[in-house]
Amino acid sequence: MGENSMQKFQLSLFYNLQAVVETSSFSRKYHLIFQCLPLSKFPDKNYGVGRTGYSRHAMLKAFIIKHIEQIKSVPRLIEFLDSHPILTHRCGFEMGSLPDESQFYRFIKEIPTSLLEDIHTEVNRQLIAAGVVSLDTFMIDSKPVMAATRENNFKNPKRNTHSKEKRPKRNRQATLGYYSYQEVQGKKDNFIFFWGYRTHVIVSKEGVPLVTKTLPNNSTDTQVAVQLIKKLKRLFKFKKGALFIADAAYDVRELYNLIVNTMKSQAFIPLNPRNRQPDKTLGHHGCPLCDAGLEMKSAGSWTEGPRTRLKLRCPPKADSKVSANYPEGCPIQHPSLTQDKAYGCTKYLDITHDALPCVPRDTDFFKETYQLRITAEPYFSRPGDREAEQTTHYKLRIVQNQMAIAHVSMSLVASAAALLLKQPEKIRCFRIFSQLPLLKQNA
Repeated sequence: MGENSMQKFQLSLFYNLQAVVETSSFSRKYHLIFQCLPLSKFPDKNYGVGRTGYSRHAMLKAFIIKHIEQIKSVPRLIEFLDSHPILTHRCGFEMGSLPDESQFYRFIKEIPTSLLEDIHTEVNRQLIAAGVVSLDTFMIDSKPVMAATRENNFKNPKRNTHSKEKRPKRNRQATLGYYSYQEVQGKKDNFIFFWGYRTHVIVSKEGVPLVTKTLPNNSTDTQVAVQLIKKLKRLFKFKKGALFIADAAYDVRELYNLIVNTMKSQAFIPLNPRNRQPDKTLGHHGCPLCDAGLEMKSAGSWTEGPRTRLKLRCPPKADSKVSANYPEGCPIQHPSLTQDKAYGCTKYLDITHDALPCVPRDTDFFKETYQLRITAEPYFSRPGDREAEQTTHYKLRIVQNQMAIAHVSMSLVASAAALLLKQPEKIRCFRIFSQLPLLKQNA
């Protein structure tokens, strides 16, 4: 009788401990996240030629854990799962039978990126349908992803950060790009360059990534932004009048025309001084002044591609009345009058009627709206530097899959917090969103 009572007590204690572990905030977090993971179109097994292998659903869940817990490598991920059996069970692996490193690497290498993007789109559609994510304001930004190469080791005295043609041996698709700089006495100095990629994203004002793309550094921010905006329109059908906010790196005419003319939306992008020339001083008739202070004369206009320019010539050469006042020619003896054909100086005005000069940058509305861009900065800081700053993989497709899973994880956290817990204010708290509120004690 005593032994039976002891066995019942031990059994009840075991089940009580199991219930405590399964209902802890740590286990509860991944239970909620995996509930929001749509896997209906994601193949679980290999139904073709060869071994069936491990569950692909379980492998994907393991990589989601790797991202959220900021685990640096696959070997550390295996150790983490082995020391947390409840997570091994949550993923769907058999207890004591975890895949080895090669199985994880094969999964992240062979799985099509399009499948991960479809999962991401489905999660975002659920958030949009529930009214958690709005489609009226978007932030565009990018983040560097360093390649796993010794060329990115700042302690390496022979690191190559100058020649674009001499690529790293194990990262042939990585390209050289700008990383950061220091401001010394008001000037940009000490530029740092790196080999790798950039992950580009359009984030909603709630901080949820909607569309993403990871490419080598030689793809400019503007080129990728054009692709992402078109993809955003195709997937989610945002309405006219939407706001697109980006930093000065996106100050390019093509992007303005796409947002304003094609998408019928508004662009909030500050001017990039590198793309601008000093303002020209105009005369009484609206033409620029030459170096001698005389108002120049129009010499016609021409259109080249989407741009229209107005040509202006030297006043003594283009107008007989002006030349009569200056019989010796140019008052300052400009070199263009004494060299070659003595055509005189010329200047050009861009008179293209497009969306670039129509942005109201001097208004309070522009300044207040541009402040919303700070949503994109915390988005990249939430996962830390394991995913958005460096990678331990070598192939571009593996890096793309790694970053796709990272972005999916952020949307899954938002879905779990807003749709399952009914706490939309926690959609950005990807580490602590599942913690239960502490009960207030009465005196």
